[in-house]
Amino acid sequence: MLCNIFIFLFCIWFLMPELVVDSVSKSYGSIRALRNVSFRVGDGEYFCILGPTGAGKTTLLKVISGLIRPDKGRVIIDGVDVTDFPPEVRNVSYMPQGYALFPHMTVWDNVAYGAGMKGLPEEKVADALKLVGLYHRRDSYPHELSGGQQQRIALARALAAGSKLLLLDEPLSALDILLNIELRYELKNLCRELDLTVLHVTHNVEEAMSIADRMMVLRKGVVQQIGSPREVYMNPANLFVANFLSEVNFIEGILRGIRLGLGVIETDKLGVIHVYTRPVRFWHVVVAYRPEDIVLSVDPPPTDLNVFRGRVVEREFIGIVTRFLVDVNGVEMHVNVWTSVAPDVKVDDYVYVHLPPRYGLIYPYPREGLMKAIAVE
Repeated sequence: MLCNIFIFLFCIWFLMPELVVDSVSKSYGSIRALRNVSFRVGDGEYFCILGPTGAGKTTLLKVISGLIRPDKGRVIIDGVDVTDFPPEVRNVSYMPQGYALFPHMTVWDNVAYGAGMKGLPEEKVADALKLVGLYHRRDSYPHELSGGQQQRIALARALAAGSKLLLLDEPLSALDILLNIELRYELKNLCRELDLTVLHVTHNVEEAMSIADRMMVLRKGVVQQIGSPREVYMNPANLFVANFLSEVNFIEGILRGIRLGLGVIETDKLGVIHVYTRPVRFWHVVVAYRPEDIVLSVDPPPTDLNVFRGRVVEREFIGIVTRFLVDVNGVEMHVNVWTSVAPDVKVDDYVYVHLPPRYGLIYPYPREGLMKAIAVE
């Protein structure tokens, strides 16, 4: 055990750590917070854990940091099983949600707290404050700082501790949207410069997709999908992932066959639609179309495949995009169109809606029903 600790400390201090979470489960009474969670984070990788409230994201970070012991499973850092190691030995920096700054301490003392616990020199504190651009506010108190500055101070405290594995729990959630966008890129660039391995927990889809090298979607303590942001967005593993990452139109139907890769799907209200698909073993299906993948026009499009005429029920201007709600034979479809090319139509006007076969996503109809399958809680 002691030998393992010495080997681990050498690796964590001088190398970018690789993290392996192996079959981790954790329950609180009857509540199963984590269920057989497994994943790997490579050296220097920026890895986002994405999921709704109650998905088990914070519990997972606390298990990795050593604040909570799992009921089963292992946490491995650089090949060393640290599941039974206390937090101070793991040398992992954990930045909790809300930053947890001490209100009675100055900026300097807040940042020095973590470094002092490890006996690190004061130069580490100065370096960390300079990295986040707040050395000049070292004598200020947290209440004298903006939300963005408090976020930077919490990050500086984590950096001053000298760890190469950084765990961030909703680090940007308390910030307004413009500051969130600005700081997310600053955060990733800083972590890259310092060769840190980062786990970043968030419920913000755009935030995760914009900064993650890879991301994991978690729901009710169960891993739903792991991959690059593009992989997860373009090929959602299931209905929940598809719906959680973006708004989706769902169409229920019966798969009657596949011809030259084109699925023939019979629906109740739209008749037959065609969607490209690989061979599948299910026949009761749900087809998912994102609003931005549907084409809306005043004139008939140059194809007869998946073209429907519908009535505009709502039109909503939201800046760069104009959103339409179109009733097609009793099926309501959300369609997003770039405002610069949006047709000049109003509520109750009739338009054409085209569902390009290549953009449809086919899933088996869930046993528990569609609404339960996509519910976030």
